[in-house]
Amino acid sequence: MKNGVIMTLKIDPEMRYCLACDDEYMPHINKCGVCGADLITGKELLVKKQSRESELASRLGDLTEDDEIVTIFKAKVEEVKRIERLLKAENIGTLIVGDENTCGQGCCGGNVELRVRVQDARDAMTIIETDLDRTTMMHEHTAYEDHGFNQEDKEHSCPACGTVFSTSETTCPDCGLCFG
Repeated sequence: MKNGVIMTLKIDPEMRYCLACDDEYMPHINKCGVCGADLITGKELLVKKQSRESELASRLGDLTEDDEIVTIFKAKVEEVKRIERLLKAENIGTLIVGDENTCGQGCCGGNVELRVRVQDARDAMTIIETDLDRTTMMHEHTAYEDHGFNQEDKEHSCPACGTVFSTSETTCPDCGLCFG
């Protein structure tokens, strides 16, 4: 699977497919046996694949001198290059530029900036947010987001993991989140 679309050489319109696991199933099966996701038909998958190909083709690709660009990400060179690979796979042109503390090659320390076309910035940010959620599993840490720290309470629950502990402690004993 690549970018949410199964990259199978031959998609049978009558078969069923799992987008999450890249598995193919017989037409009478509705749920993936591995992850439990709802399956889609090969016909639906072909439409998705064609739509995806049109989306990628509509992007301009490599940057030119005439493009209006904007900085969308700033970090150490290794992380910026990793994000750059994600964007290039989506046919989004990129430019890496060193900030005032670096030569831009990663050998001098400091951060580098990742720049894209203004018109690609929204799609690029969506890709970065999706990657951040995938790599940090942040979507699984929202169950306790309404919990807070109030020093006047005798105990509180950690907004990151839900562990209940005394307000005399300033660090969650389970996940290490610091409140002080």
